[in-house]
Amino acid sequence: MVGSMSNFVNLNEALQSMKTDPSTARDPIKRMFVFDGAFTTADVAVIEGKRKALHTHREHDELVLILEGEADFQVGKETRHVRVGDLILIPRDTLHGPSLLDGGRLAALSVFAPFFDRSKPDIQWEPEEGV
Repeated sequence: MVGSMSNFVNLNEALQSMKTDPSTARDPIKRMFVFDGAFTTADVAVIEGKRKALHTHREHDELVLILEGEADFQVGKETRHVRVGDLILIPRDTLHGPSLLDGGRLAALSVFAPFFDRSKPDIQWEPEEGV
C-alpha cells in the first residue's frame, strides 16, 4: 500500500474530507485514492456541475459504486440512469462516464484492476460538447 493509506476507510468521511489527488486536479472527475494493493486500486471520485465526463482507461477494468447523487451513465453504447447503490462494470478500453444536469453532483467509489499507477497516463478524456 502507498503512504499512510489504511486497511479501513469510511466512505462518508472520505467524501467529506475529499483531498483531490494532484494527478487528477485538472480532470473533470476529481479523485482521492484510498487503497493501493498489489493488483487493485480504489478511489472516491466526485464530479459536479452540468457536464459530461466521458473517458477511457486503456489499461484498467473498473467497478463503480454510486455513493451520492444521480446521473445518466454511459458504458460503451449503453446509457442508463444511475443512483445511489447502483454498481457498474466498465471493461478496459471502453468509453464511459456520467452526464450531469446543471448543478448536479455525483460521488462514487471506483475499484480498478490492475493497480492504477498514477505516474503513467492512462485516462483519455473525450472533449465536452460545445468546448
